[in-house]
Amino acid sequence: MVKIKTIVILIIIYLISFLAIKTSINFFEPFYFLKDIIYFPVKAKSDLSISRDLQDGINEELKKEYEELKKINDLSSTLVDFDSKTGVVVERNKMYWFNTITINLGSKDGIKEDMAVISSDGLIGKISKVGSRTSLVKLITTNDINSKISVTIKLKDTKVYGIMSGYKDNDNLLEVTSTNKNLEIEKGSKVYTSGMGGVFPSGILIGEVSSIEKDKYDVSKIINVTPASNFSDFNFVKVLIREN
Repeated sequence: MVKIKTIVILIIIYLISFLAIKTSINFFEPFYFLKDIIYFPVKAKSDLSISRDLQDGINEELKKEYEELKKINDLSSTLVDFDSKTGVVVERNKMYWFNTITINLGSKDGIKEDMAVISSDGLIGKISKVGSRTSLVKLITTNDINSKISVTIKLKDTKVYGIMSGYKDNDNLLEVTSTNKNLEIEKGSKVYTSGMGGVFPSGILIGEVSSIEKDKYDVSKIINVTPASNFSDFNFVKVLIREN
């Protein structure tokens, strides 16, 4: 008797499957509906977990951008010799990440070529090309060998002049060459723009000394500088406009 019932059930399942294939009618819909009801609490909990993770990520990013914007706007109180415009990074070439950025300020905002550009932590570059609504910023981490900046290294009793003319992207170090090989330069010494050359104003923080080497001819020192700004990740900048 049990075998007969089993055979009948199997035949019914077979017929339902056959009809479902031939008629495209989903005879199993009630089963799926019941399954969804049973597993709804589990699925809802999982979806809620994903939603919370997503929201937490968004909130964290918004908080980070808010703190960065607040910090860069606070710089206005210290830039007494300059007007400044706050801009947003709108484009960055992934293939040349440390070369240039595009910001949402242009000629309509009074932006001109060679104006200094800073982040909330220090110098990042200068305006190299100006459009009406956007501008291209050449970063100090560029691989352009013609990009050179006159700098000063602040020591206890004096300061050393040098030329910053390179970036080691693998080590995140700016390279400064000093012609005075006799002065002792300590690690941690601050490096600033010198103001020579007429492009960058003096006194803008660039970074701090991390190590010192001799050049291959032993006529000057090569000073490796850790940048003050995080060139991997920033969203806001200020363009400095010197008051006449």
